[in-house]
Amino acid sequence: MADEAAKTESGKTVLIAIDGSEQARNAFDWYKNNIFKDTDKVVLVHAVEMHEILNSQQWYATPYSFDKDTLFAILEKEKEKVTAKLEEFAQLLRDSKINGTVKSVHSSSPGEGICKIAKEMNADLIITGTRGMGSVRRTLLGSVSDYILHHAHVPVIVCRH
Repeated sequence: MADEAAKTESGKTVLIAIDGSEQARNAFDWYKNNIFKDTDKVVLVHAVEMHEILNSQQWYATPYSFDKDTLFAILEKEKEKVTAKLEEFAQLLRDSKINGTVKSVHSSSPGEGICKIAKEMNADLIITGTRGMGSVRRTLLGSVSDYILHHAHVPVIVCRH
């Protein structure tokens, strides 16, 4: 009970999954306009999927060989993209005058990475957007928001717009 009272005074840790999409921005805006409190600590999490990097078209330029320079170039390019996105997300926090941090996580799937960071950051709540796929497509392809809903250890809000 004392822990809950201390947590309320110091604010909650809110993890918002963000990838630069309109849906993620809508989820951030929903949080900001509906449940944000000055005492909240916000963590914007960008999950980088490793299979996107490893399945890059650049690999096809070097068939049947392993070229460490190609690998290094691909990883450097990906690092630059992620850094640019993280800077954009940090600016979003500053523009909104919200106390928070921005993190990236590399994982085999975005949902897995988001749940991992939520646990590490001791999050009280996860907020995510949704691409609005139909139920058949979501069942066949899987969905990040579905994964988070089923695997997170804290409440999850899925914002649909």
